[in-house]
Amino acid sequence: MASSSSSASSSASASWKYDVFLSFRGEDTRYTFTDHLCKALRAKGIETFMDDEIGGGELINPALLTAIEKSRHAIIVLSENYAFSKELCQFYGVNPSDVGNQRGSFGKALADHETKLKADHEKRMRYAMERVKEWRAALTQVGKMRGFTSSPIKSETRFIDEIVTDISKDSNCVSSTYEKNLVGMDSYITELESLLCMESTKVRMVGIWGMGGIGKTTLARVIYERLSHQFEGCCLLEGLKSTSMDKLKAELLSRELGNKDINMEFTSIEAKLRSKKVLIVIDDVNHQSILETLVGEHTWFGPQSLIVITTRDKHLITMGGVHPIIYEVKVLKDGKDIELFNNYAFKNNPVPGDVREFSKHIISYAQGLPLALKVLGCSLRGRNKEYWIDMLNRLKKIPNGEIQQVLEISFDGLEDNEKQIFLDIACFFRGSDQTFVRTILESCGFFVVSGIEILIDKSLITISNNGILEMHDLLQEMGWHVVRKASFKEPGKRSRLWELNDISHVLKCETGGEEVEGIFLNLSGLEEMSFTGKAFSQMTNLRLFKIYQSNLRNTKEKMQCKLHIFDDLKFHSNELRYLHWDNYPCESLPSDLRYKNLAHLCMPNSHLTQLWEGQKVFGKLEFVDVSYSQYLTRTPDFSRATNLKVLVLKGCTNLVEIHPSLGYLSKLILLNLENCINLEYFPSTCEWVFLEEFNLRGCSKLKNLPEAPQDKPYPSKLDLDGTALTDFLTSEHGNVQQNSGNFDSIVEFNSYDSTIEQLPSSNIVLRSSYFPSPHCTLTSLIHLYLSGTTIIHLPWNLERLSRLKRLEVTNCTSLQALPVLPSSLQLLYASNCKSLELISPESLCKRFGPTRAFFGNCFKLSKYQSKMEYAVQNAASHINLAKWKSIYDGG
Repeated sequence: MASSSSSASSSASASWKYDVFLSFRGEDTRYTFTDHLCKALRAKGIETFMDDEIGGGELINPALLTAIEKSRHAIIVLSENYAFSKELCQFYGVNPSDVGNQRGSFGKALADHETKLKADHEKRMRYAMERVKEWRAALTQVGKMRGFTSSPIKSETRFIDEIVTDISKDSNCVSSTYEKNLVGMDSYITELESLLCMESTKVRMVGIWGMGGIGKTTLARVIYERLSHQFEGCCLLEGLKSTSMDKLKAELLSRELGNKDINMEFTSIEAKLRSKKVLIVIDDVNHQSILETLVGEHTWFGPQSLIVITTRDKHLITMGGVHPIIYEVKVLKDGKDIELFNNYAFKNNPVPGDVREFSKHIISYAQGLPLALKVLGCSLRGRNKEYWIDMLNRLKKIPNGEIQQVLEISFDGLEDNEKQIFLDIACFFRGSDQTFVRTILESCGFFVVSGIEILIDKSLITISNNGILEMHDLLQEMGWHVVRKASFKEPGKRSRLWELNDISHVLKCETGGEEVEGIFLNLSGLEEMSFTGKAFSQMTNLRLFKIYQSNLRNTKEKMQCKLHIFDDLKFHSNELRYLHWDNYPCESLPSDLRYKNLAHLCMPNSHLTQLWEGQKVFGKLEFVDVSYSQYLTRTPDFSRATNLKVLVLKGCTNLVEIHPSLGYLSKLILLNLENCINLEYFPSTCEWVFLEEFNLRGCSKLKNLPEAPQDKPYPSKLDLDGTALTDFLTSEHGNVQQNSGNFDSIVEFNSYDSTIEQLPSSNIVLRSSYFPSPHCTLTSLIHLYLSGTTIIHLPWNLERLSRLKRLEVTNCTSLQALPVLPSSLQLLYASNCKSLELISPESLCKRFGPTRAFFGNCFKLSKYQSKMEYAVQNAASHINLAKWKSIYDGG
């Protein structure tokens, strides 16, 4: 038996249809050796051509010639009667030397040919004799070929195994079908192969995971082709969605065992494969039952078996009976996307100059997705410049159908909860903080924690390191397409509206119906827009509403677009959960606003003079932001808004009155009154159990802090920068508060430019008065900002603040001395402390080694010019210890 391999060029190899062409003498081995060999080759996944109609002894027809040309390898089975064929190599039942020297049956056969031909016409004789000479030369060459020889002492099964193994090794490179698809993906193959642990004796499972069109199937096929020869059995299962479980099991076993007649009633996968080293590749797994049926337990397979699955659902990989390795296929970057696109669009020829810029736009549009690069590259191959321009314009409005079809498979497999979350993110919340989005969508009744986890597992969204929700551009486009499909012609019948032209049409023409659940209107680029309140009359299921201008640099900046609303603005939806309106033009909220389900109210820079009158039931309201609403003079009655967690009144410069009910919002977490410059008094009592951040920066007229019971912690972040407060413990009427709250919880304290003269400590001081206050220790404090205050002394026990890292006393012109500082301190800013004269010797000698300290313009310190630690060279080291102690001792 002899074998040969094609040495054709790569361009010719691209047309290979078969891995092996079998040549044999039909009468000798068709139903015995050759049949067994063909079956064994096909069982290994080697595409084999065996002519079942015309044997080796018949004339060669054109179909056979084509098969020969399309075959990568040829196996010639040289049996005893092979030479009697009219066509002329495994040596089956013959001696290779008999072939080469034309002895035995080969010599006799050729002699018979000569005798017969001599009786023919002289002209035919000369032609025929030339054919015989060619045959002799061919057989002489065959005798020199590498081959396999059967032997009476070698079993036919073992003989066939040797042949199949040899052919498998020769085929150990990716078939031409996938070579083209691997452009730009070589590094992924290398990474994936490194995870396979081929030397391991255990059963291994590798899950190839990623979004649709990312190249999972291509990678799996490559692994199968490269490794299949190393296993006793191998199987590649594709297109499983419409196949029953019994058929899948039967197909798996028939391919692994090379036997089509498998009766699953009398056997199992475990029974047949538990002692075999097998390779199983299952493509596009979309349900747990597939894994349970085909690869339920690792004990089903022999040692060193390898199971490879591809899926869009990461969670499925972890549900198999074999501990998995997960390989995430990511988008092509670093020029690999360009390489793949150019391969399809230009066949790796130079990019024509007239379409070079357009090709960059197409590649950018694909965002590294191999499917999109391939589809778009093929569709643009050979097209002129005008076609490229038209295609780019088309893609901006209409996504490519072939790409969308693949991507929508993932969406179609979602439950309704996940579908709604995905569409809200795609249309409204991509690029938003996940915590913020979770709050909004949970108020809509969605199960957001599990929903987002499922969307991540199915490669539909990602979350960045800083908690931002993201997704591939084409997946977002797919989500948009799903929404548009509900009504291509009339946007008022779609569930979500985010495009300016669509929203403008719906509001002006008043076509919005009950289908509309969300509207996000970006007014950037518009100078003016108008609509009537009636436009919302039929939107009875509106959940999310936002009007904003994305090109504003901050919330303080006002919109350039002039918005005109005719008639009384009314929302007729009981479902409204999220209302965000920058520069809201009305003095009060919409007259018929349904309050009971509203969770998030955001109206920065509004014209509101009041939020609401009297008591309104806001049972689900958690967030209110009316920052920079300069016409707002007082806060409303919050007594029926008991779930409020965040209240932002920053920059409300005319706010003069805080309703007492604010002090009883027990769930409040953040209260921001920054730059409320006309606010003088705060309600005297507060019950803020969970308050974490309290910002009073810039409240230049504020003279008091609310009282807090001793057992209630103060907020962890307290900013008193620029306030008129003189101390912590003065009540609304100027008396010392007996219940001043627990300051241990404060993590960040800022009193920059305030009039505070003394911090609370464990046993001293308020202005010139001393009184016990053992609970005010600030032991959680990390940052302490006192710059610009009139403070004279810092507490003597500041050293006990074991978590303090940053202390700022810059411009504290009355500060006279620094006590012992904590060893945790990393930064000390004390410039322009013109009265600072004394520094703790312990601080100089022990604390300032790792600390960066700044004492610029501390003129009284400059009187002492002795050696100091390098970090405090500008401060004096000669300290009058007795004088320093006199300030703090005995207090």
